[in-house]
Amino acid sequence: MADNNVDEFKKTGDEKFWQQVRQEFSLDPQMAFFNTGTLGAMPRRVFNRVVDHLRLTSEKIAEWDYYGADWISGYQAWSEIREKIARLINCEVKEVALTENATAGMNYIANGLDLQPGDEVLGTDQEHPGGESGWKLKAERCSLLYRQLPLGKPIQSPAEVIDLFTRAVGPKTRVIAIPHLVTGSGAILPVKEICSEAARRGLFSVIDGAQTAGQIKVDVKDLGCDAYYGSFHKWLCAPAGNGFLYLKKEKAPLVWTTLASAQWDNHEDDGFRLSQRGTGNLSLLMGLDEALDFHFELGPERVYARIKSLGDYLRTRLREVPGIKIFTPLEPSMAAGITVFSIEGLTGNFIQDELCRRSRLRLRSMGDVFGVRQSTHIYNSFEEIDRTIACLKDIAPLNG
Repeated sequence: MADNNVDEFKKTGDEKFWQQVRQEFSLDPQMAFFNTGTLGAMPRRVFNRVVDHLRLTSEKIAEWDYYGADWISGYQAWSEIREKIARLINCEVKEVALTENATAGMNYIANGLDLQPGDEVLGTDQEHPGGESGWKLKAERCSLLYRQLPLGKPIQSPAEVIDLFTRAVGPKTRVIAIPHLVTGSGAILPVKEICSEAARRGLFSVIDGAQTAGQIKVDVKDLGCDAYYGSFHKWLCAPAGNGFLYLKKEKAPLVWTTLASAQWDNHEDDGFRLSQRGTGNLSLLMGLDEALDFHFELGPERVYARIKSLGDYLRTRLREVPGIKIFTPLEPSMAAGITVFSIEGLTGNFIQDELCRRSRLRLRSMGDVFGVRQSTHIYNSFEEIDRTIACLKDIAPLNG
């Protein structure tokens, strides 16, 4: 790759700033962590906020008089934190529910909608189990048809996906449930256009955002979806156990409460109603609060641009590797921080283990066919990507 092209990528990165950001994390400086798509690293301040609250609870629990704020989550609205989430995804605070993760949000929608035998739900054949299992259960239990449409790997263009779903809608279709960003390929789907088509045909649209919050901009009003759920333990770098569910206020009456507690029938605040899950760990919620503050202080648009710049650089340099096959779309609008690739003749486990053994690079295996997944985040650098490419060239069987 020509040096001037490399410089063009790096010029926009403000490397000194991002080196300082890296110091906010306790990651081993000798290792490069590229598995944010599974679990993000927590900044020190987030970790400290969690530990400080745990310590407070351990040492001062006898002082809890029930008159002031709770020392547990699950029974209060926590509107201050929900307001920050609403700001992140552009909605009203009462449209936001606090959940444990994306899987919980998906199940609240799948189980909460009144669907009849023979009704059809459209999804894709590249869903994470957390995005499909609730619909499979609902289909078996209620005699629905859950049809998973085949996506390309890689997808060539947004039009390919839009056309696929437009043609698939039939007289029995009631719901379109798809990922915003496919966890197994990194593809960003044209959900705005698909949600628009769903609205035109009177269908309920629900979007899986497990991989989006903190990686790409999420504007639920612009997308036009009826529901959107996600996790914060990946790209927002919050503690595991924090997620969200957005439910458009006009569609909230269509979704029953399926995990009921004291506020199960609170239709004045549907977000609070759908946050009900009994006693929870408030320390983890305090960690989410801190992670949201950290994200806003860095500047969301700046974070998204950094992630995409690193991802684009990786995908450009991967083409230098003999025998490479990239499963992430090369259309710029359809990819950000996740890249999935394989090398001819090598399994994902082999690539994962060799990169770690040789260069202390931590990627995630995606199996024998789809190789590995590399997630580039704000604590990564161009230098770490260069190390990745050098190591891949060493292990590629066609090299030299």
